Amino acid sequence: VARSRTRFIHRWGHPTWIPVGSQRSERSRMRRRRAQRGWPPGLGMGRALPGRLPQPGPAPTLFAGWAHERPMGSRREEGLLRQPSLLDRDAGLAGAGWGGLSQALAADHLPAADLLDTEDAARPPAALLEELLLEGPKQPPVTGQGPVFYIGGSNGASIISSYCKSKGWQRTQDSRREDYKLKWCEVKCRDSYCSFREGEQLLYQLPNNKLLTTKIGLLCALREYSRVVSKVNTQARFGKDTAPTLEELPWTSPGQTQMWICKPTASNQGKGIFLLRNQEEVAALQAKTQSLEEDPIYRKMPFRAPQARVVQRYIQNPLLLDGKKFDVRSYLVIACAMPYMVFFAHGYARLTLSLYNPHSSDLSGHLTNQFMQKKSPLYVLLKEDTVWSMDHLNRYINDNFSKAKGLPRDWVFTTFTKRMQQIMAQCFLAVKSKLECKLGYFDLIGCDFLIDDNFKVWLLEMNSNPALHTNCEVLKEVIPGVVVETLDLALETFRKSSHSQKMLPLLSQRRFVLLHNGEADVWPRPGAAAPARPRARV
Repeated sequence: VARSRTRFIHRWGHPTWIPVGSQRSERSRMRRRRAQRGWPPGLGMGRALPGRLPQPGPAPTLFAGWAHERPMGSRREEGLLRQPSLLDRDAGLAGAGWGGLSQALAADHLPAADLLDTEDAARPPAALLEELLLEGPKQPPVTGQGPVFYIGGSNGASIISSYCKSKGWQRTQDSRREDYKLKWCEVKCRDSYCSFREGEQLLYQLPNNKLLTTKIGLLCALREYSRVVSKVNTQARFGKDTAPTLEELPWTSPGQTQMWICKPTASNQGKGIFLLRNQEEVAALQAKTQSLEEDPIYRKMPFRAPQARVVQRYIQNPLLLDGKKFDVRSYLVIACAMPYMVFFAHGYARLTLSLYNPHSSDLSGHLTNQFMQKKSPLYVLLKEDTVWSMDHLNRYINDNFSKAKGLPRDWVFTTFTKRMQQIMAQCFLAVKSKLECKLGYFDLIGCDFLIDDNFKVWLLEMNSNPALHTNCEVLKEVIPGVVVETLDLALETFRKSSHSQKMLPLLSQRRFVLLHNGEADVWPRPGAAAPARPRARV
């Protein structure tokens, strides 16, 4: 039996990994044990790869030496999992196998009788390994009382963590834990939705929010919605149902040459964006795409797919603030998905550092997001000028445009705000029937609007996982309030839906504006079979 187990160990393939949370917890226990036994401070404290800890690979020789290694931490498994730290500490032992590890232990003058706890020392090493393989790596328990929450990524992590801890919740670093109360991740993971417990947990981001937050997804949804609405309401007027091809793009508009802007459909931070100013640049783009598709190396790629892009008409007459281009970031909040409770929240205005020049090739003068503005050497000195509060924007327009353009007083908080809310509501209604809804899903979506010099409002795009950094004074005033009210509304609507209570009034609703109350919609209760949706006649 021992031989068969030894041969099994020889065939144990590549190293597997355990999360950094276990590594940190085990290191702390290891330090306490070493201090109690009076060991040298540096023993066994080698470095592992960032975020991961390797388990031992195949043991070619000297299997008996494994039984004399010091188990640092939880008795059975840590004696097997922690040895690579010694190898990492001494690069000369990297290829020495387990025999080299035994020599390293002997060189440190460790008594062999003290290398294993008493109850494990008498057991065959093969039995210890077999039990470890059957049980799997143990996760460190979260100390303290209260529900557990997990945050994946750094975007807004300090705000979310402070909020949860103020409620007595405990943060875990283990992304695989399934007993969480709240999970907020920047990047969606399929496993999170597969293990999600509807009606028991809160999970940030709807699984298919790309219907709203990718440019092609939103475009297709709006086209289909307008087609359905136009057939239901024959008096409704909509534009063409099909978009022009690149060859059909009009290059002239009244009084100026028309420009177009090309964007990747599922990107952000201004990545991959460029302007198309004439037919020659379109021809160059088409030739580049064609050459890529004909490249033999590209053809051999197993998952080749050209990056999807959209081409939008570039608004060449934007409203300027002190000669600078700007747009407005607002928020669409889906606090509850069963029933849908959708809100509008004010954000802030984003300005460029340089003066607007439509003929400039510098994208930082055309794109207002912070990622592009940070590329300027002046950003550190002038970053406060790149973000305005909505109050500041309202005062500026009152002072500079109200009389000249015949605008009503406080146009920003009346006409402009109402128009943004109407656009957001229409976008949500266009995708509502297609979104995956479960009790516990919630979302925060950033919506970018542009105002032209005729004070017409344009929706530029919607973004999942909007930036929640607070590196400017205005952002420090806006972002925490948005995040906190989003979480407050998500918790209150979650509780009321779980107990079949009426949603309104909402005690946690302070600054947000309700756009859609789905209590009248047909939606299934948790644990009940979903009712069949009636087919729309088209």
